[in-house]
Amino acid sequence: GKAKVWDTSNGTCLLTLDAGAHAVAVATLPTGEIVTGSQDKTLRVFRGESCVHKIDEAHGDIIRFITASSNAMATASNDGSVKLWSFDGLQMSALGGHQSYVYGVEFSGDNTEIISASDDSTMKVWSINDSQCKQSVIHAGTVWQAIPMPNTDIVSACADMIVRVWTRDPARMTSEEERKTQQEIAQQAAVAAAQKGSSSVPMDSVIDISKMPGMVGKKNGDVKMFNDNGTVFAYMWNAGARCWDKVGEVMGAPKPTQVFYEGDSVFPAGEYDFVFDIDMGAAVGTKKLPFNRGQNPLQAAESFCALHQIHKSNMEDIRQFIQKNAGDAPAGAEASTPAPAPTSYAAPAQEASGFFPVLQPAVFKDGKFEALQGKILEFNGQVGEELKLDPIEVNHLTEGISKLKMGVSTELRDCEKEIIVKKLGKWPNDKLFPVVDLWRLLLAHPSSSDFFKGSDRGTAYILQVLSLLTVDINSPLGLCASRYLANLFIYQTNKYAAFDKRDLVLNGIESAMNSTNKHTKLACTSVLLNMAIILYESSQPPKAFDEATAQRILQLALSFLGKADDEDARCRAMLAVGTLLTRDPATRPLSAACKAADLPGKISALESKLGAAAADLRKLLQ
Repeated sequence: GKAKVWDTSNGTCLLTLDAGAHAVAVATLPTGEIVTGSQDKTLRVFRGESCVHKIDEAHGDIIRFITASSNAMATASNDGSVKLWSFDGLQMSALGGHQSYVYGVEFSGDNTEIISASDDSTMKVWSINDSQCKQSVIHAGTVWQAIPMPNTDIVSACADMIVRVWTRDPARMTSEEERKTQQEIAQQAAVAAAQKGSSSVPMDSVIDISKMPGMVGKKNGDVKMFNDNGTVFAYMWNAGARCWDKVGEVMGAPKPTQVFYEGDSVFPAGEYDFVFDIDMGAAVGTKKLPFNRGQNPLQAAESFCALHQIHKSNMEDIRQFIQKNAGDAPAGAEASTPAPAPTSYAAPAQEASGFFPVLQPAVFKDGKFEALQGKILEFNGQVGEELKLDPIEVNHLTEGISKLKMGVSTELRDCEKEIIVKKLGKWPNDKLFPVVDLWRLLLAHPSSSDFFKGSDRGTAYILQVLSLLTVDINSPLGLCASRYLANLFIYQTNKYAAFDKRDLVLNGIESAMNSTNKHTKLACTSVLLNMAIILYESSQPPKAFDEATAQRILQLALSFLGKADDEDARCRAMLAVGTLLTRDPATRPLSAACKAADLPGKISALESKLGAAAADLRKLLQ
């Protein structure tokens, strides 16, 4: 499969990109890069002719469609899922709810929603904020594409050869009679689909309607049949209202029954297409893993590992087991039912840690906005005329700070970001500490990613803060600069920009860790922890583990633990060490370095402060 870039003025081919096997989906990113997806399930991001990011197994099946917003990209696949990615190629979320191929996906105009179109006859509207399906609109056939319009309406193209325009504006809705007709057409199509291939199952296998109140649908739009005094009716699950909506009578015989699962804290009670046996070893026994056809196997494996505290290194094996056994088997298959492939999975024995790896970055989001603004305005009266903010710029600054205080739901204008980052950034060093602290708070807002998306990935901003960190490691400027570096790890784009400059960042905090300010030391060890977290995330097998970076982080952490006396900062350094140890290669070089530095003794000294993490650290060192 090839992707080609053409000059529209003369029709000449400018670039030919090797985008993988067979058919290719392609999109351009705001950064100027090009992203491709293909039948080999791989995403590739190109900068010119060079592939700068490759994501193998980005989906479980063919990648059908790619689209991009100002700060993320979304993909649709035959595996029935929609996925949201950073421009760096890191998965941000997976939206599972469709029951068949997803043909199209688009961002809403305000980038708060995703609209997907599927072969399961639905158009779904998803919230980007919480990855939940807000609405599922059933059609009379396959929905080939759904496109948001500038006025927030959505246009859908359906296999029944009808284009429909959907609106949230009551004044522009069609008549109640027409809406009812369209709903009936879609419901009749759903009933017809429910009848297909179900003539061999007896009536008594259909679930009695008396059990309906205690049952939950697989997903929004799920269609299930119930026996109501000898008559079979199709019902559709309404996830928003948490109830079953009656669709109509089924004139044929029903579908096969599924396997009932009693439910747990992760997987809800109800009927599933499969319930697999997962052998956890003699000490634990066998655990059940429920799974529905059309569900994302990776999500199911990850949820199962989290539920039973199985180390994530087993996640890929469990995913492959699910995919192999659920691929062509009939619905309702118990794990004990004979099948061509093994129907139970044995998780390898391991010394799994309940505390490590730490996956939540250590950041500093709290701030005193009014005091910060007051100090900046005070300094504004002291800098040279060429650096001073004029009244209009002061107004932009005030509005920008007000929006940051309100939270992530606000949208900063370009002029506000320009004042905060670029104009204030030209002030002399002795006036910069409140400015850098404001930059720290800006990093807690999603619009900060705009500064780290270009081809240089925000190098100039990171280098400026690193230089300010070394001006005086014991000063307020040193503290603000170190906290800025920690907050780079809040959003995907920003943290991978920081990780790209990891050698510079780690070298920069090395001297700052000797600060006499305990808050600066805590911020620097937070950077170590955050680096360890991203190293863990980016080396999920079969990806290679960057042992050199791990050794560098470990060296800084052990050195700090050997001479520092501040408990909070030392504990944070311990968390970085524990997170690194979960990826220790087979030869155990990281564990050996820890033992050589007498880490067990240092753990004992912090026992009361570390709590449960102390025991887990000792296990990882065994």
